[in-house]
Amino acid sequence: MKKIQFMSLMALMLLVSNTTMAQNDSKSELSISVGAGTPNEKNIGEAIGEGFGNAIGKAIGAIITFGQADLTDKTKKDESYGPAFNVQYLYRIAPKIKVGGSVSYQRTSAKLMAEDNSGNYHDIAKATNDYFTVMPVIKAMWIEKNHIGLYSKAAAGICIANNSAKLMDGVKENKPGQLTDEIKSNKGTRFAYQVSAIGFEAGSKNLRGFVELGYGFQGLAQAGVSVKF
Repeated sequence: MKKIQFMSLMALMLLVSNTTMAQNDSKSELSISVGAGTPNEKNIGEAIGEGFGNAIGKAIGAIITFGQADLTDKTKKDESYGPAFNVQYLYRIAPKIKVGGSVSYQRTSAKLMAEDNSGNYHDIAKATNDYFTVMPVIKAMWIEKNHIGLYSKAAAGICIANNSAKLMDGVKENKPGQLTDEIKSNKGTRFAYQVSAIGFEAGSKNLRGFVELGYGFQGLAQAGVSVKF
């Protein structure tokens, strides 16, 4: 569903671009991009607050059994990091300066494991983290021609994480009811940022593809499409 929405937004941007080709003084810029290498990928469950994902895993490990063995510790495997999907709007306030805001979404997941009394590890739960990021943005254009542009960008805001864990088949609670809703699902917030040292865009005057290199919640590297109107 999210991929369909993403493609629908891209189609809308193409339509807007076709209706604004004659404009020479575009003030607004709307872009969509996909990024990789965010702080959310540093260590799943540890990128938000004090580590809500790890807290969930430790709590689960303390109150469940696998067969007859108590599980007392927790680790992770099969970590998976989805891309960061970014949507950004900017408005020109000066010849070389644009300001606006961005929203981003990313999902990461992993299997949680716990050690039994015999030193063997067992899969105990599947953890999923959804990250929603909102940031004000400022963009400085160093070069801006009819078909190319060179820029830098900075943003700061908040990231909201929704972390959840689901027990694997065969994993049971020591005592029924111990696995509370708080352990199954937890939320947290964290300071979010993006610093793109260099960005390059190329295309027509109103529709361009772009790539950025930097660091933050939009990605270490990102690529996308922007439309100016």
